Amino acid sequence: MMEGTAQKLAHDYTDAVFVAVGGCGINTITRLRKAGITGSKTVCISRFEGELPVKGEGVVNFALLGKKSDPGCYRVPISAEERADAEKHIRETIKGARKVLLFAGLGGFTGTAIAPVAAAAAKAEGAMLGMVITYPFKLERKRRELADKAYPGLQNLADDFVLRRNDDLVHLCPEKPMNEAFGLLDLKLAEEIKRG
Repeated sequence: MMEGTAQKLAHDYTDAVFVAVGGCGINTITRLRKAGITGSKTVCISRFEGELPVKGEGVVNFALLGKKSDPGCYRVPISAEERADAEKHIRETIKGARKVLLFAGLGGFTGTAIAPVAAAAAKAEGAMLGMVITYPFKLERKRRELADKAYPGLQNLADDFVLRRNDDLVHLCPEKPMNEAFGLLDLKLAEEIKRG
């Protein structure tokens, strides 16, 4: 049975390498940085350079398809070549990490395909692995199917696993627009990371 947004991180990730995969993961990292939370290094992975807004010291950005901006690519699953490039890049950037905190949304092509690659790389490094994973709305049937396939393997790799279901936001913040609701969740997450 899936646990929801009430879960907490059990370990201290204040000195972890943060890995953000896909749009959802990068949005979370952006909000955490605005709240003053940064890891020892931040790695952001997306399909195109234009989707990598996080800048600054200790930030490593990787665009799977470089500057290419063909809108059709958003509807095409990650290729074996993209997956291999991501794995190589992730392994290089998290080498020697003792702790990794991974942020991703399941249901889209980037997060669903690359989060397991990042998780496996972290475990291969012997790092403690925490994950903050966002799950699509029930009405997003196709995205939900993709998420359902990826979820069990990810959960099995994690030392800490926080699942945030989009459907829970409707109950937690019924009066707020979705972006504000996510912002409130990320502020709580930021406080939790600060507390260690």
